Amino acid sequence: MRLFATLITLFVCSFGAVSALEFQSEYVVPSIPNDNTSSVESAFKPSPRFYIALIIDDMGYRYQSGKRAINLPANITYSFLPYSPHARKLANLANDKHKEIMLHIPMEATNGKALGPGGLTTDMPKAIFDLELEHSLSAIPFIKGVNNHMGSLLTEQKEQMTWLMESLAGRNIYFVDSRTSVKSLAFKAARQYGITSETRDIFVDHDLSKKAMQKQLKQVINVAKRNGSAVVIAHPFPETMTILEQWLPLAKAQGFEFVYMSDLLNIRKEYRAQRTEQKRLTQWQKQQTTAAIKNN
Repeated sequence: MRLFATLITLFVCSFGAVSALEFQSEYVVPSIPNDNTSSVESAFKPSPRFYIALIIDDMGYRYQSGKRAINLPANITYSFLPYSPHARKLANLANDKHKEIMLHIPMEATNGKALGPGGLTTDMPKAIFDLELEHSLSAIPFIKGVNNHMGSLLTEQKEQMTWLMESLAGRNIYFVDSRTSVKSLAFKAARQYGITSETRDIFVDHDLSKKAMQKQLKQVINVAKRNGSAVVIAHPFPETMTILEQWLPLAKAQGFEFVYMSDLLNIRKEYRAQRTEQKRLTQWQKQQTTAAIKNN
């Protein structure tokens, strides 16, 4: 009875602390749902684990905002534009802080917006396409992965996505489709070439208003809870940094774990393997049950 009372006291105190934290902020993270087990069982049962991979795109053009992004209090992945003036310095800083680094490749968009150095376009011959890509891959140090900057037109092109994945294959780097077009073929092409890959789930800051970003962050939580994880993209805007600086500690306090993109890829791979094994086991059990019924 004394152990039971102690555990109940700890549970109530913990719940009270989290509730107080929620009321102190507008950036409330939904609580992880409890099951129907007793208080004693819940105290010893591990909580569900929800993972978030947050990628900060468009890194390298502004030093102070980039530095502020790198100092965010979480395991965050940073995607750098090739040839941007502060890319190497900021990539070195991120690497010193053991953060993960990606290459953010500019790709042609349907709106015709200027791409800047290293941009890949639909009118490039394959030789020029490959050369530009090779130079971009060499422009940023420590890269572990690649994602597209814009690209609503280029990622829809089967031929160019084939060229891209042919160049990336065998380099031991992953690819994330930023999914700027619902017709994107990038993710499918990456998988066809055996490249570890995923797609973006949520953009945080298409709209920089506080209300809009709060809405997107609620979506992040919903996706992570529903699927077990979420791939999220944001940008080093001052408005975004202010929101994230307040939201990240609250999300972590309620059990959401921020992981680098490479780690999330491994987590999802393991999860898919477990699901496959569970389906095989379920099918085997059904076969055994059917056989037993026939034998009787």
